[in-house]
Amino acid sequence: MNRLYLTLVSVICSGKLLIVMTVPPNVTDQIHVPVGEGDFFCYFGYGSNLLRERLRLQNPSAVQVGVGYLRGYKLAFGFPDLQESAWGGGVATVIPSPEDVVWGVIWQLESADRPSLDDQEGVKIGLYIPTQVNIQRENTGEVLCQTYQMNNFRSALPSPLYKEVICTGAKQSGLPAEYIKKLDAIKTNNYNETTPFTIQIRMILRHLRNDTSE
Repeated sequence: MNRLYLTLVSVICSGKLLIVMTVPPNVTDQIHVPVGEGDFFCYFGYGSNLLRERLRLQNPSAVQVGVGYLRGYKLAFGFPDLQESAWGGGVATVIPSPEDVVWGVIWQLESADRPSLDDQEGVKIGLYIPTQVNIQRENTGEVLCQTYQMNNFRSALPSPLYKEVICTGAKQSGLPAEYIKKLDAIKTNNYNETTPFTIQIRMILRHLRNDTSE
């Protein structure tokens, strides 16, 4: 039987003291415990939730507290059944890759938003599973965050809309320029159909583009 050695540490997340558990990096995906105590928790977004306006559609309390990276993983795109994808293609997940890192945003959310975040990520239907990961912030140490990994991953290209959301969010959030270049180089499929969901997302992107041009 494997033995896990856990260490209690204290982490400051947007001015709030969070008592969290750290674990060795190779077992972070095996530990499922609440991230943070009290009214707030920290969440690591690396896909469409890089974009603040997308995340706040269902989780209005989200506030960015920094950016950071997850060691030993790489960004991948897929979906168990593409016919069920609201985005019309693959969506982001993280998969083990010892030499890589995945950059993303550390968000602080009110605990009341945890169920809606789970619903957004399809936890109840088994699409993603919540997990805890140690996120390295530049020059400020690690923060234990909740994030999500896809179940039954099958590789698939993302739609142009999904890529635009990720790239826009990466720039908005201040991710490193070299990482943004990698996101800009992501290949996409040809999906461009209109649904109520894609209309809503396109309206968000159009509003952001208009704000930038003013």
